Amino acid sequence: MTTSTSKTTVRRRGVLRGIGAGGLAAAVAVFAKGSPAQAANWECCNLVYVPPNVSLSNCLASNHYVWTCTFGTVGPYYRCQCCEKKNSSGTTIGSASGCTCLSNCG
Repeated sequence: MTTSTSKTTVRRRGVLRGIGAGGLAAAVAVFAKGSPAQAANWECCNLVYVPPNVSLSNCLASNHYVWTCTFGTVGPYYRCQCCEKKNSSGTTIGSASGCTCLSNCG
């Protein structure tokens, strides 16, 4: 048995392949929909736990590792604060993030 694929499907796959994780993260921020590819790059944070499993305030109030990242080139531009919550032995037990739109927020 053979399966046929239309040219439209092939073109769509090529476009999605070209967008990459950054484009998917930006689309998620704009359209508020998740995707399996988002797990590789939650917003722009590359978190250990995806989706995040604690609030940003909870993560920041405990033993943590924090960094920032930015994403977006055309349209909205975001700066995100990323946090990984650690237990007393230094093992990561939670992740969180929060983003602020810096320009072209519409």
